[in-house]
Amino acid sequence: MYKKIAIFDSGVGGIGTLKLLSQKPISEEIIYYADNKNIPFGSKSKNELILICQNAVNLLEKENVELIIFACNTASSVISELKSKVKIISIIDYAKKGLENIKNSQNTLVVATKATINSGIYQSICNSFNIKADFINPTDFVELVETMRIKNIKEYFHKYFIKNNYEYILYACTHYPFLDSEFNNYFLKATTIDPAKIMVDCLEKSEIPVLNSTKPMLIFKASKDTTILKRFYERIFDV
Repeated sequence: MYKKIAIFDSGVGGIGTLKLLSQKPISEEIIYYADNKNIPFGSKSKNELILICQNAVNLLEKENVELIIFACNTASSVISELKSKVKIISIIDYAKKGLENIKNSQNTLVVATKATINSGIYQSICNSFNIKADFINPTDFVELVETMRIKNIKEYFHKYFIKNNYEYILYACTHYPFLDSEFNNYFLKATTIDPAKIMVDCLEKSEIPVLNSTKPMLIFKASKDTTILKRFYERIFDV
């Protein structure tokens, strides 16, 4: 069991990952850091992303964390360019595990930000597993989740998705699992894949169970304002 770990994301998207982690005996303390001053990450250039992510790593190293989780797919696409004394794991690694489980699928949808799609990382993974996939960036979805206007999202599905008969849908952005009900209602035949769930399951299996462990202490930090993070956590999870 870790003493202290950190989750890094651009905004509220990784709070879903935080919730999953907080329910498992994985760490005594979890820092959730959002660089919401620079949101959205998805429209940033590669060089901008490297600078943003390196600054985040530098900040979290000073918090003496033992592990940094990049919950953001867009940020994860530049991990190889970063310098860190602390172990970093990427949500993309667990998305890869999810895609490996559906290898040879010929009707998959990967929903991701523009920057993630432009990185080509998911195209490469799909090719390696002989998966035929469409890659779509539903631009408005991140903002709708960030502003908690999820009820208004139904009209946007028709705007972005012409096909609705996909067999599998991979959430390549941590904001999208908050819209899981909406995705399931629109794509009636699809099985959705949430890399965060795969990651938490793998982390739990890799750690030695602790008897009588209590829920971890949660600490919210942000480059701009933590208020939206706390409100989002409380509203979404009714705590």
